[in-house]
Amino acid sequence: MGEYLSDWAEMRGYSPVVELAKLTEADETRLAKAGAVLWETTQAEAAAVLERDRIRMAETIAQERALRNEACGMVDARDAVIEALRSEIARHESEVEELRRHVGVVRAREFWQRVAQEIWDVLPEREPMHVNDISRRVGLDIVKEAEEHPGEWGPELLRGVIDQRVKFRKLFANEGGGRYRRRRPEDDAA
Repeated sequence: MGEYLSDWAEMRGYSPVVELAKLTEADETRLAKAGAVLWETTQAEAAAVLERDRIRMAETIAQERALRNEACGMVDARDAVIEALRSEIARHESEVEELRRHVGVVRAREFWQRVAQEIWDVLPEREPMHVNDISRRVGLDIVKEAEEHPGEWGPELLRGVIDQRVKFRKLFANEGGGRYRRRRPEDDAA
């Protein structure tokens, strides 16, 4: 494109050199003053545009800060709710764990009471029986369920169940030599 422009400028006799106009000094002064006024007016207008842009930008920034502060407030509120819910969950987990422990204790007591009742049912009405014989006669359902509870099933575990009741004078009496019998009313008189 540059060569076409050069050709055009040559055909027209165009010269990029500024020619000095033959003006009078008064015209030059008026022209200089008009240029200064034009420059000041242009600067003032540019400053006004810049000030309007600055004000708009400040308003936009203020709006964005307000939105950000509102969002941060919402996040803080949400975080507070989340923390409260976490605390509530922890409290519920603690309660559930306590209830599980309690249920475990209740189930264990109920199981060992059933074991004691089974021993009672196995013992003859008036005769003592050795703990080894008792352990062989306890029902398989009790033996199977005992796997869910601490301790190894056998005569020693049954001896502990019986001895605990003997200690508190309930259900059983110790005849010595690993032999036990049902507790009788006359045992309490002695």
